[in-house]
Amino acid sequence: MKQEIYIFRHGESDYNAENRIQGWLDIPLNKTGTRQAKKLAKILSTINFDCIYTSPLSRALQTATMVAKPKNTKIIVKDGLRERGFGDFSGKTLRILDLPKDFPINTNHEIINIPLSLIKDANYIPPNGESYNMFRQRVYDIMNEILQNNKEAKTIGISTHGGVIGIFIKEYANLSLPRGGVPNAEYVKLEYDGQKFTMPEPPHWTIQNNFTKILNKILTSMHIK
Repeated sequence: MKQEIYIFRHGESDYNAENRIQGWLDIPLNKTGTRQAKKLAKILSTINFDCIYTSPLSRALQTATMVAKPKNTKIIVKDGLRERGFGDFSGKTLRILDLPKDFPINTNHEIINIPLSLIKDANYIPPNGESYNMFRQRVYDIMNEILQNNKEAKTIGISTHGGVIGIFIKEYANLSLPRGGVPNAEYVKLEYDGQKFTMPEPPHWTIQNNFTKILNKILTSMHIK
């Protein structure tokens, strides 16, 4: 039996609007985020979810509650669906620069300068945080747990964070993310056949992003851009 899995990102928070790293900080939806979550709930209102899993962080839980409301769908909170743990970077703005890998990082400032090479290093662990590889394994583990516990479910909803969705976009669809990451209150639909995930069609916002990239390459080659 093929299962449908809708993974959606929470609405906007103040930290999203201010381009601050949230990680595990529990920042709720702001007014814009609440409107976005309500709009998402309306879009998904025709979907018959068997259950909706959510990160415990309030911005994701609030979004899940709105999506679940039309049909009073059961909500299950799972800690494994949290955003990546950014430790001491949380609450700060990162400025990614072409700096030496051993550049001293000062987490006491509101704006933190960090070498690009560290950001690209999947094994780099932010102070008191988790590496990308640690994060990716956690996401794999929680998704496996969800699938094992819902073998008879036809449709599952997951309310989570941009980083979690990004893993599935990159790992299963081989698509590049928009420069700003996964937009707030957008979703990805996956299908699972018991062995592997597929994406029936890319989300509209990734199509637009990849089309823009291709167009820019064409314009550059023609010396128009």
